[in-house]
Amino acid sequence: MASTLRATRSTNAGLNMFRRVHEIRSILEFLRKRAPHYGPLARDDLHEFRDEIVKASVGASISAAAGLIFVCFLSVAVIVSAWDGPHRTEVAWAVCCGWGALALGGLWYARKAISGPPPFQRMAGALARDYVSLLALADRQEP
Repeated sequence: MASTLRATRSTNAGLNMFRRVHEIRSILEFLRKRAPHYGPLARDDLHEFRDEIVKASVGASISAAAGLIFVCFLSVAVIVSAWDGPHRTEVAWAVCCGWGALALGGLWYARKAISGPPPFQRMAGALARDYVSLLALADRQEP
């Protein structure tokens, strides 16, 4: 009885091993068939991401440089205009607060730019669809 039980266990273990090998072979075959489709998607996503980054960087750089130069001259003009007046200190602090507001505006803009859609959406979508198909394939093969 004990030897029959051991033989049954080893037979079941052997069948499970072969079933698992067949399952893995099917999964690898599925991935081999789908892999060439990811290359063009990754290339398109990468080009789109690069174009977005370049446009955002150039626009932000030009805007930041022009805005910084403008506000520098404006700050000097405001302080010089108020120098002989009774509110010299208040004007200097107001200019300082203006710079702080500009810095906060820059942070808001940067945060808004970062919160855009995540990169590589096409690739992620294709991987998600293939993952669902892979799960369905694995479920069909289980007895």
